[in-house]
Amino acid sequence: MSIQKVKEKVIKQAVVDLEWQDTARFRAENAAWMDVSFKISLAILRTLRARKMSQKDLAKEMQCSPQYVNKLVRGSENMTLDTICKLEKILGIKLIELPFQDTVQAG
Repeated sequence: MSIQKVKEKVIKQAVVDLEWQDTARFRAENAAWMDVSFKISLAILRTLRARKMSQKDLAKEMQCSPQYVNKLVRGSENMTLDTICKLEKILGIKLIELPFQDTVQAG
């Protein structure tokens, strides 16, 4: 078999892995919430460590799976307000604070 035919055969059978492009695109498009999620996950991990709690303990308190808690602490989950409020209540910490305003100004 000629080198050219071998080359053509290899190219034909080669699988192009483009998954990294999808991952890069996803990260670029979701950078804002992923950054906040990462910061929240650090606060959760610090609190768990300080209270000598495991992710499994937190999962029981939240009534969810340990796998879901693992997603939360990896910073890869787009958390809902409900989830954030549960975490704040269970851990006794503030994860998100809004500036206080006496009045609401209409546009």
